Amino acid sequence: MPQRHPWPGPSIAPIPPKPTTALLLIHSQYAYRNTLAWGTGASNPNYEANISNLIAAFRTIFAATPQGARPVIIHVQFKTVWTDSPLFTGKVGPYGIHGEEKRGIDFLECSVPRVQRPEGPVFVYTFDEPEGPPKPDGPPRPPSDEIIMTSHGHSVFINTPLEMLLNKRGIKTLLIAGIPTDHAVSTAVRSAQNLALTGKWGGRGNMEDVALSSLWTDGAGVYSSLDKGEGKSELAVDMPRIILVHDATRTFGKGGVDAETVHRVHVESLKEFAEVRSTSEVIGALGQK
Repeated sequence: MPQRHPWPGPSIAPIPPKPTTALLLIHSQYAYRNTLAWGTGASNPNYEANISNLIAAFRTIFAATPQGARPVIIHVQFKTVWTDSPLFTGKVGPYGIHGEEKRGIDFLECSVPRVQRPEGPVFVYTFDEPEGPPKPDGPPRPPSDEIIMTSHGHSVFINTPLEMLLNKRGIKTLLIAGIPTDHAVSTAVRSAQNLALTGKWGGRGNMEDVALSSLWTDGAGVYSSLDKGEGKSELAVDMPRIILVHDATRTFGKGGVDAETVHRVHVESLKEFAEVRSTSEVIGALGQK
């Protein structure tokens, strides 16, 4: 029987390096280096290093695990519909490490997706549109450990295949990171929890009123059981486990409030919706017995 850990507990429960685990990377793109377009300074100077470390940990698992038994990374690219945004298709700026011109919509160096092609794994620095189904007379498309999708708004669940993908793959542990903490990341955490709570993703949801303190996790999923007497119990909560990797997100100062304060306040409010952990905690918990 899997070990039960309080959810959320003072220490992190193991994160299973299995197909039921996904890392969702939201809008980690060049345009967010244009700090003046978003506010008055950026939070979390370790953002890019932490994102790079998270991806490296997953890719280490990919290399050591047979195909079909691996977790997945989901990269979401934001293409805004607003033509005056640095994230509008075609807009460029001096966003490279040394000030090189880069398209704002393209992925930051720390988070470039690596996908499988018939000729082998390739890095996708620029993602325009899905390729469509494989040609009938061409080689079959190999399965990929990293998936790319596009969103056109602040919610990565609206007009995207994300909800369908989570259900189709049976994802029970969702790690969330990316930019901005207070916009797309916060919206994703809240939307994911709503889907989980109502049973639209990852389990039957919350079937009965229970105490928050009664929740536990086995590493993949969050549960609570009701005592029905005579030694019998009934599952009252069956939900996926949602983890916000707080130091693998970034936001910007606004309204006279500095970026770090905006970041901390939003992370703190999201503790009502998800388990909040650091990059080092997550990496340490991956595969831990």
